[in-house]
Amino acid sequence: MNTRIYCLIFLFVNLDTVQHAECQKINGATLATELNRVANAVGRSFIQNIYDKLKYTHTARNGGDHSREIARKISQRMENMKTSLTYLKQTMENTFGQMAPSNTYQDCCVDGNYENNLHFRTKVSLEEFCYSKPNYVREENLRYPTMNVLDTMKTNHENNKNLQFQYIALNSGLFINYPATKLTDCDTYDPRFRPFFVASTTTTPRDIVVVIDISASMRGYKLTAARHAFSTVIKTLSAKDKIAIVVFNDEADSPSGCYSDMLVPVTNTTQEYLEGFLNAKGASGGSDYAKGLRKAFSYLKTNSSKGTMSREQIILFLTDGENLGDNPLEIIRDENQQLQNRVVINTYGIGAGLSSEDKELLKNMTEQKLNSISYGHVRSGKSVIIADVQTTSLSEVLGTYYNYSSLPISQSPAYTQPYKDLFSREFVMTGCLPIEHRGAFVGVVCADILLSELVSEIMYLQEGEFSYAFVIDGEERTLIHPLLPDPRDVTAEEYDVNNIYNFETSGDVHEVINSMKKKTGQRMLLTTVIESRGDRLYDGDSQRQLDAVYYWTPIVASGSNLSLCLVLKKNSNITTLNDLPRSPTDTRGFVYHRWDLTRWPPPYCRHFNRYATKARTTVKFTPDAFTDPLEYKGVEETEQRVQQYAKYLAGTITTNPGLKTSAINSIRATHPIEDFWKTNSSRDAPYLVWRYIMTEDGVNRIYPGIRLTNDYDHKLRPWYRRTVSQKLLNVVSAPYEDSWGSGKVISITRAILNRETNHAKIEAVIGTDFSIFYFNQLLKDIYPVCANTTYYSCIVIDNSGFLVMHPYYIETTSPIKESIHITYMEGKISRSLIAAGLMFREPCRDTEKKKEQFTYRVRLPQSHPNGIVDSIEGYEMRPVSGSNVFLVLKQRGLKEESPCCSELSSEPPSRVQCGAGQCTCLCFKSLDFNDCENKYTNLDENVPCNPKLPILGSVSPPEEDRTRYLDTCFPTSCPCRKTERQCFRTSGCSWCTSTKEGKLFDLIGGFCDLKESCPNQMCVEKDCSSKCCNAECDSKESNSLVEIVAPTVSVVVIIIVVIVVAIIVFFVIRKGRSQTDDTYFDPVHTGSDFSSSQFDYNAATDYVTIPELPELSARAEENLKIKDGKE
Repeated sequence: MNTRIYCLIFLFVNLDTVQHAECQKINGATLATELNRVANAVGRSFIQNIYDKLKYTHTARNGGDHSREIARKISQRMENMKTSLTYLKQTMENTFGQMAPSNTYQDCCVDGNYENNLHFRTKVSLEEFCYSKPNYVREENLRYPTMNVLDTMKTNHENNKNLQFQYIALNSGLFINYPATKLTDCDTYDPRFRPFFVASTTTTPRDIVVVIDISASMRGYKLTAARHAFSTVIKTLSAKDKIAIVVFNDEADSPSGCYSDMLVPVTNTTQEYLEGFLNAKGASGGSDYAKGLRKAFSYLKTNSSKGTMSREQIILFLTDGENLGDNPLEIIRDENQQLQNRVVINTYGIGAGLSSEDKELLKNMTEQKLNSISYGHVRSGKSVIIADVQTTSLSEVLGTYYNYSSLPISQSPAYTQPYKDLFSREFVMTGCLPIEHRGAFVGVVCADILLSELVSEIMYLQEGEFSYAFVIDGEERTLIHPLLPDPRDVTAEEYDVNNIYNFETSGDVHEVINSMKKKTGQRMLLTTVIESRGDRLYDGDSQRQLDAVYYWTPIVASGSNLSLCLVLKKNSNITTLNDLPRSPTDTRGFVYHRWDLTRWPPPYCRHFNRYATKARTTVKFTPDAFTDPLEYKGVEETEQRVQQYAKYLAGTITTNPGLKTSAINSIRATHPIEDFWKTNSSRDAPYLVWRYIMTEDGVNRIYPGIRLTNDYDHKLRPWYRRTVSQKLLNVVSAPYEDSWGSGKVISITRAILNRETNHAKIEAVIGTDFSIFYFNQLLKDIYPVCANTTYYSCIVIDNSGFLVMHPYYIETTSPIKESIHITYMEGKISRSLIAAGLMFREPCRDTEKKKEQFTYRVRLPQSHPNGIVDSIEGYEMRPVSGSNVFLVLKQRGLKEESPCCSELSSEPPSRVQCGAGQCTCLCFKSLDFNDCENKYTNLDENVPCNPKLPILGSVSPPEEDRTRYLDTCFPTSCPCRKTERQCFRTSGCSWCTSTKEGKLFDLIGGFCDLKESCPNQMCVEKDCSSKCCNAECDSKESNSLVEIVAPTVSVVVIIIVVIVVAIIVFFVIRKGRSQTDDTYFDPVHTGSDFSSSQFDYNAATDYVTIPELPELSARAEENLKIKDGKE
């Protein structure tokens, strides 16, 4: 009944547009047809037909062999690093006695003669190393390496291309860096407190309790120095170590919660909490040593009860005054004998107020004078007295609490956990070897390797859509996993939550993990695969239950406790495209995207703000296209290398420059699309902005041909992930601001499939972009009701709830900064969809942020396959079959709108706390997490999120100088397009409706101009007026001549007319004399009868057949202002 009433309302308020319609105003099938037409206009059917004719080979996988091969390559890189480190270590030890107190080397803190270097991602000098030291280290205590060390570093760089920076850190505080580069924070940078140095100073995990006096005498600079020193101690701890803090005066105090009785691992969270606790404490009262010591021992006893006999246990005790409590030696005796005298105590007395008795007591505390060896060997610590902490660095003293002379000298490298590199901003691992002189530890030699290069085969694994690999160490910490941040992401933060069970959640996976620490093996498990649906915060993930086989093997290398696991779908095959023969077009069909390294075929042109060639598509490779991705990644491309690509593909050389066979076949398989784009597509679909196809094996092809950023990788883009996850659909993306100058655009992409396989393996993704204003006009043309904007709004949303089309996008002149979710704009519709269960939230665990992140899904149930009608809220929603979008018709003005949340749509969902209601914006909820144990309280509540897509470090090369005087690639005839409908049928035009000050062109209603002159329908030129078109320009140029010649022309015309009439009369009379003729001169109009022509403005427009328009050359179009006489 309600539906009928709703239909009557529709008929009444819009009778003229729906007189031939049924109750359903909109039908998604019409838009589906148009989306298919767009997809085919860019060549989806054309290229799919080509792939359907190709032949493939299917090979059974051998996961065991493949996992061992990957592990072998990682092992080899680690062994190569050891070789380089050993060479540098030997050079340092052989020349250590020759080190001199003065030097002529480059200071790392001073600008030098540096040049940009792609490998090191910064400016360097490969001809020298540089040095630095913290400001509290005295120059007279330093000795500098010889030139032999520089020669060794150069040799290592030449022989091992995986190495990043090499450096030497001495226990004097001196730091040597190769190649030389400009460092920051030199005055405070102390290499002894960095992860790489710490990793080499311990082979046994440490439990540290820092005990700090906060009595009244510590007030001021002494307490400040103690705070800095505590932070330094934290920096010396590795991932295996734990720490606690105790402060005391008349009483002892410690942090609250789980921190009150637990030693905690050093994470970003625990470090911030412990430092905050100390910083909040003021100085007051007296000093009771005994109370501080009792609390310190309670931490160690609690930890000892958990079977940590193999851990070093150390108390660092800091005071400046007299003990006013019980005898601390008795406390040490009684407490330490319960721990078999394992605890070592270091004491630090600061300030001039310490008496000789105080100093003696502190010394006796380190020697544990009252302890009995019957409970175990008593290990003495060290006692340090600092008279003035303003002239002596307490941080340096406390931070070097371990005894250098007693440190073991390992012959195997020690490796850090992954951390962010200062220069590349990627994740690196550092390997170090200790240096010894006369049997004592004197420092370390180290080298970095990018994590993405160490595990390169995992980063570019191409075993299929349901394959992945991960690496863990012997402590179950995860180095690489698809659910960890991508190590190439320059914006990713360092992570602490890396236990493998956060990411591998299958029921029996613990048996695999336990076995990985010991041996090689394999096992089949039912596992949950987390697949990205696009952008993590906006599209979320999907889950798939998969019968998978886990293959694991150790990574055998010196210093390695790593293991690798390869996960493959059960009974899956490797499908490869059979070799395609070289075609005659291979000699001319390959144009690499680097215009700076190869000569493009003309004509050269400007496509929006990009330098382009209209003659060809350009091709770019990603690392996936190479047999060894490291041969491409991080290596500067040269003109010679690009020539090798072209010559090999053309057959003029036989040496393969490293390209995979599959990539070569993809180049040949996608080449026919070039002619299609240049002819059919450009002619029939001039509204398309860019045309591109990108393959699974790393081949990018785009038209018009342009240059991409050197490290552009389509697999890391949301639109590609979105298409892969919905490979059978036309995938329409929410509008965005095109960084290449074409304004607000929408993308439509479609997977190209190998349909020989049961699950239709993805071979490539083809796509195109078009203006949002074209899409708006298209909706109005195919749905007449959408043109009635007074009463209706036509809205398109995707299946994540994001607005693809909305009146806001058309009405605003502001650029699009972020995708906008329907909950931000359409509260009524959002609440209705949520209440009906058609839009619902899906959670996932943001492992590092300790949040439950929510995204939306929009899905019609089987009971409503054709959509829904909500007569109360005044809208209907229809599915657009074969796509990821829905069409919504909303009746305007029924109720006042109220969005589901007050936050701006530009606010990242990771910063928006979920509210109490059902209808919320994209948001998060906090999860229960035990910071002291660095683990979740319950891992079974939800699945982990995929990490955010990485942002790589490259920047687009500037092209303004190359495009400034070029013609546009395609004639647009913008001034000749007199209606908005015609204007948006070409990608280079925009319908101007206002000036940049916002003044509307009311009298003329707008005009068509170049998009760069009128982005977002707002004119940005000084002269905002319509331009003339062909004959109009000629008539304006001739107006001034008309006034001069008009009288003369009139006389001449009259004379000519008289003569012509006389001649005609003569011949008529003459003919009449010979015969009778009833024929009359009757003017007949043989052209179109414009007065009687009928145009059905409500009929669907044919967007394939474009009406003939006068064409202007691109140069002429840009010069229209001059012809118009206005400039």
